[in-house]
Order: sequence, then C-alpha cells, then structure tokens
Amino acid sequence: MKKSLPWLFLIFGIIFSTLIWKHISLPYDSSNTIIGQYSKNKINPLNDTIRGLSFIFFPLLLYLIAFIRYNKELINTKIFQSNPSIPNNGINLICFLLIIFSILEFYNLNYKDFLGELDVHHEGTFLTAQLNFLSKNKVWTGTFFDYGFLGNSIGIFSNFIFDDYSIGIQRFSIKFLILVNKILILLICRKIILSLNFTSEKELLFLVFSLASLSLASFYENVTAFHPRIFVYLIFTFLVCNLITSNKKSSLQPLLIGFFSLISIIFYWDIGTYINALLLILLIYLFSIRKLNDFFKIISGIIISWLVFYLFLPISEFKEFINQYYIIFNISDYLIGIEYPEPFSEKSTRHTKALLMIIITGALLINFIFDKIKKESIESKFLLIFLFISSIVFFKSGLTRSDGPHIKYTSGIYTLLIFFFISYYLINFLSKFQFYSQLKVFIKKKNILLILTPIICFLFIFQNSYSNLVNIVNFDKNFYKITKIDDYEFLEKDYYQFLQEYKKITKDENCVQQFTDDNSIPYLVGKPTCTKYFVTAHIIKNWTEEDFINELKISEPNFIVYSSKINWFKSRNNAPGADKFILKNYFLYKDLSPWIIYKKKNI
Repeated sequence: MKKSLPWLFLIFGIIFSTLIWKHISLPYDSSNTIIGQYSKNKINPLNDTIRGLSFIFFPLLLYLIAFIRYNKELINTKIFQSNPSIPNNGINLICFLLIIFSILEFYNLNYKDFLGELDVHHEGTFLTAQLNFLSKNKVWTGTFFDYGFLGNSIGIFSNFIFDDYSIGIQRFSIKFLILVNKILILLICRKIILSLNFTSEKELLFLVFSLASLSLASFYENVTAFHPRIFVYLIFTFLVCNLITSNKKSSLQPLLIGFFSLISIIFYWDIGTYINALLLILLIYLFSIRKLNDFFKIISGIIISWLVFYLFLPISEFKEFINQYYIIFNISDYLIGIEYPEPFSEKSTRHTKALLMIIITGALLINFIFDKIKKESIESKFLLIFLFISSIVFFKSGLTRSDGPHIKYTSGIYTLLIFFFISYYLINFLSKFQFYSQLKVFIKKKNILLILTPIICFLFIFQNSYSNLVNIVNFDKNFYKITKIDDYEFLEKDYYQFLQEYKKITKDENCVQQFTDDNSIPYLVGKPTCTKYFVTAHIIKNWTEEDFINELKISEPNFIVYSSKINWFKSRNNAPGADKFILKNYFLYKDLSPWIIYKKKNI
C-alpha cells in the first residue's frame, strides 16, 4: 500500500492542477500592439508557460514528498556516488553497427518520396535567406532572420559541398540532418548506458533503448519528434555527456561547451536561448560537486566566444544581431501564440497526453534517483535530470504554439527518457525470472547477442523499405538524384507561369520585394529582397514597421508582389503603416490572381 501512496498523491496533484488551470491568469498587457490569438482573446503569453509548469511540477512535488515520507526503506541516502564511464566493447560494437545501418538507411531513401510541391512559406525561409546572404554580402544588416542566421541559411554548407543550391539540395540537406540526429541520439544513448552501475545487461539494454530511440528521428515524416533543427542541441548534449562521464581531462572540451552559448544563438534564436538556460543548469551542477576546473573553463568559453564575436564583427552587424534577438524574443509569443487548451477538455487529447508523459517521466526519474537497490551513479542521474529539464525547456515551444506539429516536435527528449525507463525497468523485471537468467548465460557464453544484433538492426531499420535495398548500391542514381532536379519540377503550373511573368517584369531590377507570406519568390526569381524583411510577418507596428518603410524608401523597388496564394497576414493589421505606404506610393499594375503586382508611381 505504501508503494502506491506516491502515485495516489500524483493523481491528486494532476486533478488539482487541472481544476486551477483556468484560474492561473495574469493581466493582459494592454500596451501590446501585436495582433494574434493572444491579443484577440486578451491572453497574457506567460499564462501558458506558468500553467504548464505548475501542471507538471505540482504533482511531481507531491509525488516526491510522498515517496520520501512513505518509502524510506526504499530510498538510497547516498545518491551522489560516482561511477565514471567504463568502456564496454560490446556496447561500442552495437553502437557502431547501429550507426552503419542508419547510414545505409539514408542511402536507401528513394528520391521520388521527396518530390512533393514546394512549401513556399516554410521552405522559402531557407531558400531566400541564403540568397540574401550570398547576394548582399551582409548578415544581420541584410536579412531579418526568422530562425537564426545559420538556421535560415543552412544551405550555405550545402553550397560549399555541392557548389550549388536548389530546392532539391535543400531537401537533401534536411534529410542529412535527420541522419546526423540519429547518430547523435545513438552516441547519447551509449553515454547514458555506460554511466550506469547496472552492468550485467548493458548490451541488451543499450540495444533495446537505442532502437526505440532511433524511431524518434524519421526520414519519412514531415514532422518528427527529433526534428532537423535540434541537431545543435544534440551536439551540445553529447559534449555535456562526454564531459560528465569521461575519465580523461581535456581543456578544450569545457571551452567548446562554453562556445555553444554563442554558436547555438547564431544557428537558432529559440534553441540558442534554451541551450543558454541549460548551460546555467550545467554550471550549477559542476559547482555543487566542486568540479571548479570545468566550471571556470566553461565560463571562460562563454566569455571568449562572445568577446571574439564582438571584436571581429562590424559594430553595425553586432548591434543588428542584438536588435533582432531582442525583437524575436519579445514578439514571438504574441505573433504566433496559440492558447494551450485546458487538460482533459474537448479536443485536448494530444496536449493532455504530452503533459502527462512529462509528469510520468518525472516520477520515474524520482524513483531512479532514490533507488536503494540499484544505487546508480551520480553521472547517470545528472544526465537523466539534464535531459528531463531539457524536455521541459524545449516544451516551451509547444506551450506557446500549441498546434499538432509543435507538440510533436517538442516531444523527442521526454519520449527518449520514457523509452529509457521502459527498457531499464523491463529488463530489471525480466531478470527476476529463471528463464531469463538461463538465456543470459547462453547469450554471454555464445556471444549470441552480438551475432544477432546485425540481423535485429536490419529487420528494425529497413522494416518499411525492403523493396528499396537496391538503392544502397545506386545512391548516385537514386536519392542523390534529388540534388540534380530543376527547381521548377517542384512547382505547380500556375505558380510557374506567374514566376515567368514576374521575371520578365523585374528583369531590370536589382532586387525584389513581396508583401505576402510567399517567402520563396525572391529565391525563385534569383534576386535578393530590397529590404531585410523577407518574412513579412516580422513587419510589425512599433517594432520593425518604420525600419521596413525606411529601407523601402532607400531601395525604391519598382514592383511589389502585394498578394499571393499565401496571405496568412493579409489583413495587414500588424503593419498598417507599411500597407498604407505601399498603397499610397504604388498602384495596381497586374492582376495575375491570386498574385497581385503593384508598381511604383512616378511622382
């Protein structure tokens, strides 16, 4: 009965958190002028964050108190015992085989599966951002980045490799990042398992845990739990795992971790912010266990990276970098926020499930930390705590933009933790049975597990694509072929016709400008944008609108695409001054509905 009490307290905490959900409501900021769902419904953006955190941590706090109060005999009071990572040749071999099979899976992809129509809004943010960078010879002063400089301009690396850039190359690059994620997931899983004191079944535990975790990064899903952008966090986390579990002291590794304070923000505004928050958690941990050498080296890495960045970057670029970060940080919630639905309410199944999974993960983590029988190492405990905190930090994106895709692609970290605990406790449970002990002796004696691993990997990884196996030996004629496909193969006929007409109209122009959410137009006509605002959603009254108008006055484009198929912000309510300026200084030139082109008046 005593073992069940913490779970009863947890359930009570969830019920109570659900009842008070709507009562957590901060006053709306009436000075806000950004129009979105939050402003229309007079919602403070902090509401969802505070509600989500209270819903997660209140039940977990009750669970922790009850667990300590009623299960003292199960609690390990020496939870801070060290056990640095010990090499394991079996795990290393399994990890190597899984990496090889993941690479083969990438080679096995069929290019025909990725020939869908161009997403002119989302894919356009990558295509046009890089065009601006290469054409303008400027960074932040030339482009207002949606995701972040390197995140929006990820094609720079593809350009270096292929000496070209296209829609096909962009899609190839995104799938390659999924492969990178798979490899990093495997390396992180390996570090977690090696850090455990639980030694007798590590190889089997790693195989089960890693195979399950690999499914979180899918080549075939448009929205996957470990999305391509998260590779920066995974690299950072792998370095943290390596620092925490390694016996070897390295001066460069802590410095490199510190460099990620800057590197991550240069890649992605949001992920960079999350990583900086996690850096603080890491520093607190290192200070608390008196690893002051690593502590000060990380701080040195942070200071050195930002100082060098400041000294070598032109002051105008640095100021604009800070300005863009400040603006994105302040406007994003109001601009794209969708109120998180009350748990267990109508149409909140996905949202409630996500919160409950995080809570269950937290409860299992508490059990793991205080387990008196297993007595796992402080290294393994910190890595799992670090991942758990990461899952909550990243879930901020799901709390803010609470649609299906955002809920899913913020689910990767806590789902990976659930896979770990399921694997860990399942093998613990099975080890109590005699048949398992006999099977374990047989496996170890004959090394059957290592013999079966390639077969298991093959059956698991290629389960949906056996018919494509010939692609592996014809990679240059198969998936690599997508990098050779002409951009216009990804366009609908009417869109292609519009672009041909627009190219003729703007043939003598040095730049082009759209006032719609079709971010692909500048790239597809091969001209940079006349202002830094290629994502027009970021033209906002009292924030960027005046700057946009000023840049428009300086560049004086003769033509503006005023309307297109994608007009999510077509009411222009967030940029009334910009809309008024265009209508005053431009006239309707061509109606190629749904594309409307305006021309500058001769005054």
